[in-house]
Amino acid sequence: MQVLVIDDNQLIRDLVATIIDEVGHTALLASGAQETLEILAKKQVDLILMDVEMPEINGFDLTQKIRADMGSHWIPIIFLSAQTDTQHLVDGINAGGDDYLTKPVNATVLQAKIKAMARISEMQHALDAANRRLKQLTQLDPLTGVLNRRGMEEELKRTWKLFQREQSPLCVLLFDIDYFKQYNDNYGHQQGDECLKAFCDIIKQQLKRPTDTLARFGGEEFLVILPNTKTEGAFVIARSIVLALKKAQLSHADSPFGEVVTTSIGIASSQDNPKSAPELIKLADKALYHAKSEGRNRIVSFQETLTPR
Repeated sequence: MQVLVIDDNQLIRDLVATIIDEVGHTALLASGAQETLEILAKKQVDLILMDVEMPEINGFDLTQKIRADMGSHWIPIIFLSAQTDTQHLVDGINAGGDDYLTKPVNATVLQAKIKAMARISEMQHALDAANRRLKQLTQLDPLTGVLNRRGMEEELKRTWKLFQREQSPLCVLLFDIDYFKQYNDNYGHQQGDECLKAFCDIIKQQLKRPTDTLARFGGEEFLVILPNTKTEGAFVIARSIVLALKKAQLSHADSPFGEVVTTSIGIASSQDNPKSAPELIKLADKALYHAKSEGRNRIVSFQETLTPR
């Protein structure tokens, strides 16, 4: 555990650092607010021991700034002060502190406090990790394991911001499995689920870059987000998926295309000048609609929908 000791008195800093070392932790030392903020910006800090009376800014005000800067990220803070009155302790807790020790610091008591805070910090880290896992689970489709609609929207929002900042091209592919209702009617929903999983696996195998993202858009529709990709590149990826699907020969007795599973794909690009990420999806949906209305089992870009056939 890395413990940040903040005190304008070097003798006290060194004394507290020695006590920290004796219990097997690492001491980071700061004499005031500027050093404190620099260390917090560059290093992982698990616990802060802070003097209350300092020349530039008192410990209570510095704590409030740290809490504001850190947001939801919590670091336990123990105040060190020569003040012993109850109101001073209350003010410290109200400022965002978690505990309070009076000077001169008792080594045994400080070591016990550090051990207690280490336990609390470990529990907080475990809770944070569990919350991250829970968030991931709420953004994944339970059947296929790819992003669900909510996860897709978050990822697309992030990618759209990147596109706006760097002006790099962005494409999406919107897939619909052809005649999937008939597939479910013929084979049953359980086999339909297996078909969806197999379809996802085929798409994932054709996505070669870690930045390419697959999501379940809804039902038998899937979306692929392709950052830094122009329309021409999106066509290459779409065709590779169509060829891989053809090679897989997933049986579909009610399909007019050789009794195998096929897909229709709509492509939309930042080159189509959408004003927002949702509009980009709408353009892909329009392209997909054209692909289906023209007979299915084909790839259509939004640009192609603007040209009469």
